[in-house]
Amino acid sequence: MGLQSSVGIAVGISATLPTTHDAEVATGFPSLTFTAAGKLNAAAPMTGTKDVATFDNLTTGEEEKLVDILRAGNGDMSFGYDADDAGQALLETAAEATTDAGSKVALEFTLNNGDKYYRLAIITSYTPEGSVGNVLMATVGTEFYRKHVKVAVA
Repeated sequence: MGLQSSVGIAVGISATLPTTHDAEVATGFPSLTFTAAGKLNAAAPMTGTKDVATFDNLTTGEEEKLVDILRAGNGDMSFGYDADDAGQALLETAAEATTDAGSKVALEFTLNNGDKYYRLAIITSYTPEGSVGNVLMATVGTEFYRKHVKVAVA
């Protein structure tokens, strides 16, 4: 497949987490019901990054590198603020939660070609922001945990 536009990326939110961390239809991410969050302006990163462990080998005088742990990462999503949007309401509820469980959501990012990226996130903030000459926006802070799950369109 060639290049594809970012226009049309959709994000869904589930306050229920999957039983298994995989693409299994019965128990994994696809088993969840996701609520669409409308007016997405910018998506958060859909994957994490690998750390690299380094070792300075005095015997050879070379630096050695090994793949280390996966960092799930973090990032912001931004939306055109809509108090009536069910998906944004779920994100705001998670941001206001005072428990670990209440702050965690499953996210489903759907690309234009149908590929899906699933992520687990702790919602750290839901912040409406406005300025002169702009529409009211809502910035959502996310801290991701565990590896992403990708389901490619068949």
